Parts: sequence; structure tokens; C-alpha cells
Amino acid sequence: MFPYLRSQRVNLQLLQEQASRELVQQLEAIEGTKVIVLDEAMIGPLDLVVTPELITERGIMLRPLKPELRVPKEMRNVIYIVRPQVLVMDQLIAHMKGNVQQGRQFHIFFVPRRSCLCIKQLENKEVIGEFSRLEELTWNFLPLDSDVVSMEMPHAYRDVSIDGNTTSLYQLAIGLVQLQRLYGRIPKIYGKGVLAQQVWHHAKQLAIDEKSLYNGDKGAIDQLILLDRGIDLLTPLATQLTYEGLIDEFFGIRQNKLKLPAEHFPSDAAAAVGASSTDPAPIPDERKRLMGDIGRHKTIMLHSGNQLYAELRNKNFNEVRILLARKVKDIQRQMNVKERSVEEIRIFVETMQQVLNEKNATSEHTAIAGLIDEQLSLYSFNDDLAAEQEFMICADIDKASAYIEDQIARRAELRNVLRLICLQCAAASGFKEPVLSYYKRELAHVYGLEVLLTISNLEKAGLLRIRTESRAYAVLRKTLHLTVDDSVEINPKDISYVHSFYAPLTARLVEHSLKPLGWQTLKSQINNLPGPTFEDFQVQLIGIGGRHGAGATPNESSLLDARRVVLVCFVGGCTFSEIAALRFLAEQEDNNVEFVIATTKIINKHTFLDSLMGF
Repeated sequence: MFPYLRSQRVNLQLLQEQASRELVQQLEAIEGTKVIVLDEAMIGPLDLVVTPELITERGIMLRPLKPELRVPKEMRNVIYIVRPQVLVMDQLIAHMKGNVQQGRQFHIFFVPRRSCLCIKQLENKEVIGEFSRLEELTWNFLPLDSDVVSMEMPHAYRDVSIDGNTTSLYQLAIGLVQLQRLYGRIPKIYGKGVLAQQVWHHAKQLAIDEKSLYNGDKGAIDQLILLDRGIDLLTPLATQLTYEGLIDEFFGIRQNKLKLPAEHFPSDAAAAVGASSTDPAPIPDERKRLMGDIGRHKTIMLHSGNQLYAELRNKNFNEVRILLARKVKDIQRQMNVKERSVEEIRIFVETMQQVLNEKNATSEHTAIAGLIDEQLSLYSFNDDLAAEQEFMICADIDKASAYIEDQIARRAELRNVLRLICLQCAAASGFKEPVLSYYKRELAHVYGLEVLLTISNLEKAGLLRIRTESRAYAVLRKTLHLTVDDSVEINPKDISYVHSFYAPLTARLVEHSLKPLGWQTLKSQINNLPGPTFEDFQVQLIGIGGRHGAGATPNESSLLDARRVVLVCFVGGCTFSEIAALRFLAEQEDNNVEFVIATTKIINKHTFLDSLMGF
């Protein structure tokens, strides 16, 4: 159904198919005409689970959850697919009351599970009896690509660190158990951070009833590394310099979709000339209407099914410019049929469709790269980048930054000012009290007293804090080589290329863990990072068995030289730069490893701060 999810060792298409079957079974259990009403948070995730054809071929309509919208009279069943949030329940109730008619039934499918608070809200509003079915769709991890799964929970880190709501940790644990149920027992577990340890504690408790996880042979995944976002708050605040990272920061990638104004691209008619049967299916008008795409925007699918994008996405943008220019020249050369023999022209005609597809893809990405170039040429971007890179090398981090002072005086965008302050705080491993007090005073004076509420949130989340005796970042910057002066952006040799000279701490930890006795060596180096360092082993209850067991069968022994599969799970979100760094490590033959990356949500410097600043 989604070919780009296929993989030899951990085939994430199985996860998608399982979720799709679950939805189809629930829908087929309801007789009569149906309309699915989606809350805004579920519009994108639904596309990760089912194709538009699966919905439309069953005669099912799709509608957004807006109380003022009316459902066609002929629809006998209204099915709400929603996240378990009380605010959504209020919208749902208003929509339901506006669409009541004789013989119509209402149903709710909660994703990934129902909430007691939501049920209580339905009871308090005295409408729970109006719903024929209250079901769950256990979509914990949603596959984004052949090596990435996400829970699509953008507020997970805020929920835990600011609001004290640990639901996302429990849900993440359920997801890890679900992955093991599907792909087999994970024998080795390593982790760092308070939230990571809580997730694994929940997962172990849940697995007690899943005895098949322990008694079965070791599965497709060799190792799990759980990383708490709180151990590395500098990386999500830093500017990403990979192609995919810049697209996300400037324009936003939502569930593999990029929406941009249509005027930047060739007309749909011209693009259709190069369409092939292997391209992603066009989005039906009804789905476009649901997403608000008709007439105003072009939606581009960004995943490994797009061959050119798969080649470009993890590159530093300076290399992307070169690769696109080379691609354009290659296509021009292929399209030039002058001075060709008849046989060469015949071969060209046979491959013309493929060339046209490449031409259209190159045209799209050249347009996107042009839009990125416009942003990169702004003085503000380059000045901000220079300031944050100074912080990364620990230059003048013990006093108020003159650049930040200037930005406050100019009344620059508050979010970006706070980002730079938090980034300096992360590099300094906390401010001296006079420096933090000075920043608070200046921010309140310029932006108003209400900014103190935002600052309070950032303090609760650990982004602003008073320094303790430990200067973890300054020490790790040297011992783990987090900054590389001679980093190469084109054909790089080190993961630091993703930020031009800074290697994400989380990715560096994973890199060191791949070495012999790597985690044991790391334990002493990362003790000054917040939270516990832990490890665990899931052995079989009966016998040893498994791939490396003494009683390995010939078939198992043949796997001894196979590449290790490591599941890296980010608790609280990860960036595209971290994903690119891990993919780079997997490409190095010496590591002999494949990564599957799991996260609560893919974040960037804007979305991460937005989730913490909101009230």
C-alpha cells in the first residue's frame, strides 16, 4: 500500500497495514452510509495509515470537525476520529448537536486510546448516550518512512515537563511493546534521562503480561537506545542546515507533506505530463478540500519514494545546490536529441517518460531550493546563525550577549529572542543568577510583564535555569568533539555537517555506543548530563536461544555477520538534523548498523518553542 515503507529487516509497512486493517474492521462493523469527521490533529495522521482510495471506494465521505459544517442528510452514520482531548470533545458535542436527525447514529474512534476525562466530559454534557460506539484505534507509532516512526504528539515534552501530564510517556511505552509484538523481542536496552527511564519502566510493566516477548526468539531489532530530550536542549534550538531540516524550519513538513503557494511551481497540467504509475497517487479533490489545498497551494510528498528527494534530503544545503545544478545539466544533456543516431533516438524515446519524471522532480526541488536561498540570503538569518555558533563554541557565554541585547532593543520577534537566550543557557549549562535576572528584566521592560509567564514555562521545561557546579556542555564539547573546526559540508566525513560544524549530542552518543564496549565507556562521560544512565537486558525466560545463543541453528548462525538493527527512541521529539546524522552513521561501512528512529514528534526550533510558550 505504501511501498516506500518497505525494508528488509524492519518492514514498517507491516505497522501501517496493521493500523489500516484496524480502521477497516471498525468501519465495516458499522452498517449504512458513513461520513468520517476528523479533528485537525488527525487529518495528517490518517494519510499515514490509509490511502485516499481505501476511503472513497467504500463511499465514505471525509469532513473536518467544524461545528458549523452540516453533514449531508443521506449519511446515516457520523464517525468522529479524534485525539482524546477535552477541548476536542466540546467541538465534537457542538457538531453532533447541529447534525442530529432521525435514524442517524454517532460514533467516536479515539486515537490511540480513550481518555477518562473525555468520557467524563461527555457524561457531564449529558450526551454520552447519543453515541452508539466509543472505540479505540491503537495507532501508537505512525510510519513516516522506511526508518522513521512518530507518535505525532507535538506537545509531549511540554505535557510532561510543564503540565506534569505523563500520558505521553505511558503511550510511548505501549508503542514500544506494540513494536516488539510485531517485530520481536529487543534483547538490549540502553537509555539516558529521567523521562527515558520512566518510559522503559512502564514498558517493562506492560510486557509482564506479554510473555511471548520473553519466550520468543530475538526479533529483528538488536538494540534499543532511549534518549530523553532533556539531556540535549541545544540541538532542537539550533538552526538545521540540511535540506530537509531547512524545508521544515522555513515552510513546515507535516506528515510527509509540504504545502507551498502554487505560483512557485509549474502548472498542474504541465506536471501531469510527467506522471507515472509509480508516482504517489494524486490526492482526490475531497481530501484536498479537507486540507484546504484547492486552488491556493501545491502539496508535495516528501519521503524516500521520491528518488531525488531521498538523495538530497540528508545533505548539507551547500551540497544540495551543487547536486541540483549537476542534475539540471544531466537532464539537458539527455533531452538534447541533436546529433544523435537513429538508434540513440529510439533508446531515448523508450526512456523519455523516466526523463520527464526526473525533469519534473528536479524542477520542483530547484524551486524549493530557490525559496530556501531567499531565506538564507537575509541578513537576520546570517546574523542569528553567527550568534548561535558563537554560543556553541562557548564564546562569551558567561555574560549577557551584546547581540541578544541588540535584538531586544530592536523589539525583534520574541520567539527568536527567547530561542537565542535558551541556546546560550544550554551552552553555558545554566546562567549565573545576575545574567538570568538581567534578561528577565529587559524582556519584561520591552515585551511586557506577560512575557514572565512564558519565561516561567521555559524554566519549568529546563531551557532557562541557574547554573550548578557542573558545566556539562563545555566538557562534552571537548570529550565528544561536539564542535569540529574543520568540518566538511560536501562529501562529509563526520555528522557535524548537519549544522555545518556542530554534531548533535544525541547522535554523538549513539555513534559512541556503536563502538565495542561503547555504552560502558560512555556511562562515565555522560554522568554530568541530567537524569540516570541505565541499561537493561530482556532475556528469554526459558533457555537462552536467540541469534547469538550457543544453540543457534544454521539459519540463525548465517545472520551473525548481518548488520545490527538499532532502534533509537527520542522521548520528547527529535529534529531532521538528528535523523540525517543517524542516517549518515548507517551509511558508514565500519559501523555495520541500520537505524530505526522512533520519536514522539519531529520538531524544529520553531515548533519546539511554540509548544512550550503556549498556554
